Amino acid sequence: MAKTRIFISSVNEDGLKPLRRSVFRILEGLGHEPLMWEENLGPWPSYQNPVEKCLEAVEQSDLYVLFIGSRGGTFEEAAGVTVTHSEFIRAVDSGKTALIWADAETKAAFFSGIAWKLDEFITHTVQETGSYPAPRQALDFLRSCEEAPGHIDPYVWLLLHDIRQRGIYMEDLVRGVEIDWRSYFSDLMRRGLLLLPLEPTIADNSNRLEEAEASFDLLAALLPQAAMEPPRDWKAWLNTIRERLQGRQVEHRYGSWNRETIGSYEACNAASLYRRDGDAMRFVACCGRASGVQSFALDDQSSYVALTYGMGPRAEQVYYKESGQKFFYCIRSGPYVATFHFPAGASWNQLRYIRYKDSVVNAIIGPNTRLVTLLRLLLGGMKA
Repeated sequence: MAKTRIFISSVNEDGLKPLRRSVFRILEGLGHEPLMWEENLGPWPSYQNPVEKCLEAVEQSDLYVLFIGSRGGTFEEAAGVTVTHSEFIRAVDSGKTALIWADAETKAAFFSGIAWKLDEFITHTVQETGSYPAPRQALDFLRSCEEAPGHIDPYVWLLLHDIRQRGIYMEDLVRGVEIDWRSYFSDLMRRGLLLLPLEPTIADNSNRLEEAEASFDLLAALLPQAAMEPPRDWKAWLNTIRERLQGRQVEHRYGSWNRETIGSYEACNAASLYRRDGDAMRFVACCGRASGVQSFALDDQSSYVALTYGMGPRAEQVYYKESGQKFFYCIRSGPYVATFHFPAGASWNQLRYIRYKDSVVNAIIGPNTRLVTLLRLLLGGMKA
């Protein structure tokens, strides 16, 4: 049997220490390579961040095991999560098989009432403020929640909520009842749930990258000095840009050390272009799966085109429409507003978009910065 690297994670609380040590020894005895902070991870030199190193160890493992008791662990303000939660996020995001055991009484309290109270609080906050509640807000709510036992750290409920939202099953951990870990893990290995991760290969050609950057900078310097005739076929012109806007994963970052893939969007499948004419935005062209409305009033608050135009001459914004399951990337350049449509992945809904809006914006705008710069220059150089 191939040696498997297994990361054992939990808060450093007294009730879980004997369990952690027992599981570590059993896995070691089975010929595998368990990883655990107090056994064979760290301490590292002072110049190395221990959280970052733990996350690296999670990513380099083949299997992730998490034990949840009554303590939440060290809360990282910049990340908005605890260290243990951050390890769980990294494990799931890197595609590890996650085996989770939660204290049976804690788990029962969560599913019997706290889960629904927390759902109601999140929904109410979004409706009232338009924003997803920050972790500190949720923790303050949980501290005042009558259904939450006072001896359990409120952050435990946030961790259980995240695991539930992801649809990951949690086994019951009953204190004082011995689990036959040897049989459990032996059977797990036999069923072939573990696959050794493939090391990614990355090719980098720095010389070509520098040449491309220099060429783009030259083009950006020359274009403003040229007055260009509008294209004979606006639709074909717009479609040339649309075809270059590809789909990507959406990544959310937790502070400086951790990140998670939270969804995706597909390649741009439609685009439209509008130009200001008096007190309205008039249709110029569209391509792909778009049917252009002939005009929008400048004060039409339901129009993404009008909203973006009102933000200023160099505005850009990303919108989400749940009914069409699409992201709309709107860009203004002078009198023009161009809109590009990206089908959203199946995981998105309005609540999820509100929660991760900044990450969506970064995922769509960031990779297309150069292309949008060129688009602005071309539209800005068109003769009236």
